[in-house]
Amino acid sequence: MKSKKFSLKAAAGMMAAAVVAIAGMTAMSSCGNKNVTPEDVANKIEAKEALSDADYSTMIDYCGDYAKEAQPYFDIINAAPNDSTRRAEEAASNLADLYAKYKYLDTFRTQLDNTDITALDKSNQDKINKLSEYSSFPLPAGAGAALENPDVVGDIVDMPESDTSAVIATGDGEAVDVPVKK
Repeated sequence: MKSKKFSLKAAAGMMAAAVVAIAGMTAMSSCGNKNVTPEDVANKIEAKEALSDADYSTMIDYCGDYAKEAQPYFDIINAAPNDSTRRAEEAASNLADLYAKYKYLDTFRTQLDNTDITALDKSNQDKINKLSEYSSFPLPAGAGAALENPDVVGDIVDMPESDTSAVIATGDGEAVDVPVKK
């Protein structure tokens, strides 16, 4: 009798282990598509392949991680009266070091810049809306609070070679029409 109990316990244990192993393999295979690496996405972009929601999620997370890490450096640089302060120079150097660690950043920024936000699923749109507060996060077309600013009347661009009648300023940035108090 004792040996039958032992063998039944052993069989039950092996059966439980098999169930756990099968469940683990099923979970891994179902999550496999969601575990897209930045390198995988960069290769797809380079090959001009269609990108999935998981690919966009990976890009958004990657750019968001950089933007979160870079924001303190941007805050220091933007708060400095000029870029020659020691603290601003140190922040710029740290920002350059951080940028070097993100080798797919330019590829992903370009891809996101050229993507309309309506082409992304709801979860990716939500991520973008949360990350839009960071200075260096690339916004897809149609995203971000700045595009909802009614005071923005146009872009400031380099002077065209011909027909300068519509040019209101030269340089880079946005032209803003804000009433000035008298």
